[in-house]
Amino acid sequence: MIKAIIIDDEQHSIETLRWKIENYCPEVEVVAVFDNPAEGVRYLRQNGCDILFLDIEMPRLNGFDVLEELGTPLPCDVIFTTAYDNFGIQAVKFSALDYLLKPVQNKELKEAIDKHLGKSSRSLPAEQIDGLMHNLQAERSGKPGRVALASKESIEFVDPVEIVVCTSSSNYTEVYTIDGRKRVISKTLKEFEDMLLPFHFFRPHHSHLINLSRVREYVRSDGGYLVMENKMKIPVSKSRKEALLQQLA
Repeated sequence: MIKAIIIDDEQHSIETLRWKIENYCPEVEVVAVFDNPAEGVRYLRQNGCDILFLDIEMPRLNGFDVLEELGTPLPCDVIFTTAYDNFGIQAVKFSALDYLLKPVQNKELKEAIDKHLGKSSRSLPAEQIDGLMHNLQAERSGKPGRVALASKESIEFVDPVEIVVCTSSSNYTEVYTIDGRKRVISKTLKEFEDMLLPFHFFRPHHSHLINLSRVREYVRSDGGYLVMENKMKIPVSKSRKEALLQQLA
């Protein structure tokens, strides 16, 4: 059984999530719940678990404060629970951490558990928590932060400006950076689009997401395609050509 703990200052959120876990995720046992984050921290210092469901917005100690109190590395996985417009959601996305939007949907809860089961390590490494804290500082100052490119071998953090092209490869994404490297990341292209679209990225084709600042040339022949700084040629869908040209103008 996967042992889970819930920390959330709203009792109804705790009860709802606990009910959903018990009814839709039989492989997970909720061993403790806390509506006081400080009590949750004290418990976790003495007791282990596999997954911590952690609310972001809480009085006195928010979810990020809880992680700082617990220190690094964290010997369990973390799934944040949050409202979409809460502060920190961008930092969580950029840091390759899991989150569930309230009200939590059954399908998304099951997917989060499946993702946890597929991880080679069930703990949260120090560099990932450090990356999150860096990205929180960046979000406070209105900066993009760094994107975590997590593979089985490592977690690398890169500035969005360093990314040239993201290309879909089934449920994976190939990320090409200005240093000429390619990383294969277990995120869909849609997930990268949701993260990077506010930072001068555009999806000219269903299989590609490009950094507009890394476009060298738009070629009108052969249906239209882009030549990127790394010399990759990216096709442009007819339905997206006008919007692209407006972005490049």
